[in-house]
Amino acid sequence: MSASNVCPNCGAANGPANLFCTNCGTRLAAAPTTQTRVYPAAPSYPVAPAYPTVPPSMPPVAVPYPYVAGPALWRVRFSTILSSMFKVWSENFLTFFVVFLVLALVNNLIGALLAYALLGTFEIGAGVLPGVPSAGLPSASLWNLILFAFLAGIEAIIINSIVVGGMTEYAVRRHRGEKMSLDRALRRGLEKFPSIFGAALLLGLLTFGLVFLPLLVLIPAVSLGSPSSSAAILAICGSSIGLIIGGIVALYVSIAMSLNAPAIMIEDTNAIGGLSRSWRLTKRRWWTLFGAFFVAGILVALITVALTFPVSFFGNVIASMIASSVASGIVGAWFLILAAVAYDLLVRQPSVAAPTYYPAPPIAPPAGAAQTAPPPGMPPPPGP
Repeated sequence: MSASNVCPNCGAANGPANLFCTNCGTRLAAAPTTQTRVYPAAPSYPVAPAYPTVPPSMPPVAVPYPYVAGPALWRVRFSTILSSMFKVWSENFLTFFVVFLVLALVNNLIGALLAYALLGTFEIGAGVLPGVPSAGLPSASLWNLILFAFLAGIEAIIINSIVVGGMTEYAVRRHRGEKMSLDRALRRGLEKFPSIFGAALLLGLLTFGLVFLPLLVLIPAVSLGSPSSSAAILAICGSSIGLIIGGIVALYVSIAMSLNAPAIMIEDTNAIGGLSRSWRLTKRRWWTLFGAFFVAGILVALITVALTFPVSFFGNVIASMIASSVASGIVGAWFLILAAVAYDLLVRQPSVAAPTYYPAPPIAPPAGAAQTAPPPGMPPPPGP
């Protein structure tokens, strides 16, 4: 016996194969009869590198909102945009109504105060021009009117830019089925206020220049002679033609750049980036957007007239202000929602590339590459 089992009870030595003590019969601890074979570890192969999603020189960048790409099973038509707009508006009616009602009340109140300070009246719509009787226009009143229009326009752009930015992102998220609080939307509008304000100001100046600059031709030409002179007639004809051409170009530019707000908010870009992104998105889709804005504009005008026209017979400024504010609360968000859903529908089309700063979608590995292990002794296949 090469080894023995010692009985724990009596101390007698037993053979290594004995299960019970030969002296007292106590059960002995089982002795291993075989040795456990230790197998060598399986050879380890280097893990193949992951398929890259972006070039090494362009690491992924944290973005405020994920780009959701998806195959478009439909063609984006103006009816699709309008139906999506009404869906978002109806599902979130109370939120849009409260926000744009308050916005309209603030704008009307500030406009009335400016009119009283510069024109001496709260009745902005009295006469042919605000606060000015239809028979005669003193030069001082004309300059006050120009100053009033300028200040009222700047005030409206500033206040509207805060609301437009936040509610645009709110509309896009709600169109995608995501949740977003009103507080978060307004804070996002404050964050992107400089970009939204800059884009609105640039677009406003551009369209204003295209429409009204041709009218400046009349001033030097008419001053050269009487209205019946050849120079005056030529200036009037040239200005009319320029006004028509400028109006058409201004309409095209305003529709082509109408998606700047959602581009700025969702892609976190600046004013120039939002305008240029809108220009690229609306290529070959201008008529679609024009049809959607045209139909929505007609509906907005009908609803606004239906709510404000009956109140105008009372001649009460406060009643007219409340009626116009209620109309704005109902339909004031339509163009904003329309631009938001149009952007979201167009950016998902396969023909539209993702924003430049978003990582490219992952490249699928070749069929069977993930399941097939490299044979022993051979290096793994290089990455693409």
